[in-house]
Amino acid sequence: MRILDQDIKIKENLFYSLKRYPVWWIILIITMFFDYLSTTVFVAQYGTEAEANITTRFMMESINPYFGNIFGKLLQLISVIGLVSVSRRVGNFFLLFVILLNCWAIVMNSIVI
Repeated sequence: MRILDQDIKIKENLFYSLKRYPVWWIILIITMFFDYLSTTVFVAQYGTEAEANITTRFMMESINPYFGNIFGKLLQLISVIGLVSVSRRVGNFFLLFVILLNCWAIVMNSIVI
């Protein structure tokens, strides 16, 4: 695929990241799962208006608190896959950033509970 006159190998970049950083990807899935659980408990206690993520809050109010939360996590995974596929260097930093962001969200949801 060509973006801004650069030939970008999307599949190769994704497979490179999956092969080089498999532990990061496993940690991402685990943190997404725990963030889902802590957000579900948090929203059940305080309501959807207390959710800090605007996209997830909108999905929770539009669809359903549980499916909106799942959809928000799915969008997060799609964005990580997309950025990792476009750039090897920046994408893997973004992968680490999302892991740290999920860990922070788990802690913040757990503190308030």
